Amino acid sequence: MTTKYIKNIVFEGLVCCCVTATLTSCNDFLDALPDDRIEIDKVEKVEALLVSAYPGDTFVRLTELASDNVDDLDGDLNGNYDRFSEQCYRWQEITESDNENAAMVWQGHYAAISSANHTLEAIDELGYTNDTLRALRGEALLCRAYSHFILTNLFCLNYSKQHSNTDLGIPYITEPESTLKPHYDRPSVAYDYEMIEKDLLEGMSLMSDAVYNNPRYHFNSKAAYTFASRFYLFYQQPEKVVQYATKALGDNPASLMRDYDIMQTMPTDNMQPRSQQYTSDKEQANFLLLPVISNDAFYFQGYPTGGRFNTNHYIGQAELFFATPWAPSAEAATQSQQIFRFYWFYSQAYDKFLLPKTPYYFEEINSATHTGYYRTVVVALKAEEALLNRAEAYILLGQNEKALADINIWTNTFVSESVEYEAGYHYDEYWNYIVDYATETVPRTLTMESIKKWVNKYDYYTPDRPLPRKHLNPEWISLTEGSDQENLLQTLLLIRRLEFLHEGMRWFDIKRYGITIYRREINSALNALTVTDTLEYRDPRQAIQLPFEVRGAGLEANPRPAAEPSTSEYLQWAPKGEMIEFKK
Repeated sequence: MTTKYIKNIVFEGLVCCCVTATLTSCNDFLDALPDDRIEIDKVEKVEALLVSAYPGDTFVRLTELASDNVDDLDGDLNGNYDRFSEQCYRWQEITESDNENAAMVWQGHYAAISSANHTLEAIDELGYTNDTLRALRGEALLCRAYSHFILTNLFCLNYSKQHSNTDLGIPYITEPESTLKPHYDRPSVAYDYEMIEKDLLEGMSLMSDAVYNNPRYHFNSKAAYTFASRFYLFYQQPEKVVQYATKALGDNPASLMRDYDIMQTMPTDNMQPRSQQYTSDKEQANFLLLPVISNDAFYFQGYPTGGRFNTNHYIGQAELFFATPWAPSAEAATQSQQIFRFYWFYSQAYDKFLLPKTPYYFEEINSATHTGYYRTVVVALKAEEALLNRAEAYILLGQNEKALADINIWTNTFVSESVEYEAGYHYDEYWNYIVDYATETVPRTLTMESIKKWVNKYDYYTPDRPLPRKHLNPEWISLTEGSDQENLLQTLLLIRRLEFLHEGMRWFDIKRYGITIYRREINSALNALTVTDTLEYRDPRQAIQLPFEVRGAGLEANPRPAAEPSTSEYLQWAPKGEMIEFKK
């Protein structure tokens, strides 16, 4: 029997270039490695190797801070930020070291690809002796497709039938590297998508849930079909989105939606228990969970960390939670927190609107010095995404009633049916202060009529008049503003923005739909507003620049604007309606 050997420590090619200060030191280190090898000759060892075929790094902060979910609050007067976050926010080249920076994401995903390729080679040499090995081959192919898909959408422009044959892609690696300094060229985005599809389809044909003890940490069938629905949504093939999302959701999608009632019973003074529940492997909505090294919990929980560049209450109120088709009446608006279950953390140091979904765990490496790494768990694929992907596809196909049906499944979970609000107060006979409460029922079910009513309430966004509707400029479909299709897409994109808050997905919707982002510096008193930059569709900065170590190894850089934009325009703040005071 032929056996497969791999080295215990693999810093190959593209991965190697990201984890060392210089290529020389990288090469010297590799040359000095001992011949320490693992024999991959059993199914159990293949399974163990596959664990490392999932990325251990997350792109969330890279894309969340690049999106329109954040403002610059108080500018340089606000010291709650780091240079890495500022570079993300300003769409600059990422040069700062951080667990979530571009180099770590590049390294982590190519390391996962390397493990997937070693697994595939080992399985080929072992032969397809049983159903388990065939299923593990399917998992490895899905892992390889997923990491390439993430890298393509981070470091390249979005897929475009018009441009992707010439837009720069990322190297698609299908074989374990056998040389110390392999040379790679950048293919096109179109080529990457073709290769991702090839791996995805073969992987789905081989996968089997029967081989997993804990399927939520593996590419189980629901996770694979949800990934396929995302891939074909980005690939602009809505019929296939419907096909695979339906496979993921089954006959009763409502039964797979998140159980927010459990979170409602948890303490409100600490986001950690609710975040842990959100990412629990017992939660039926979670299809694929990825444990990663990350400090994101401190940026997306109630800490001053990251307070300068974050989702402040101006965005939360004008564009998100207070500006939805389900918003309560003006009298009850102060209680929107009960409808959408968000948190508002506010002090002189920071101002954050948050949804509890990013827990933190500390992995102690040295018990003597109590040093180690912070980790979190990322919900990489979930039932809500499959549902919203299908709803979007239905809209694109002109099947509005089916789209509304899916949207309303989501709203019946995410939106609370009633809200209790403070109607007034009085004093009892002993002069004790007593608050009277009233309950307002918030209609969750949306119709075209209620959506049109919401649309008519708001104009389109401008930076000095922030509103939930934004001009859409997709090149791949023809949209008429004010049409039923455009109104439904506006609703769907707002829902996706709410659902994926703090998950980094908004950035990809911005790229797909050509939404312009305005960078605003505002002060906490809301009497000063400066627009400092603008990012439009196919701006080269929508493709995150490759890490400088990778470029130094010879990989072609992403193009950049001929001159760095340096626009600064003071505008008078004019929100529609008064800013509403509400409880913290």
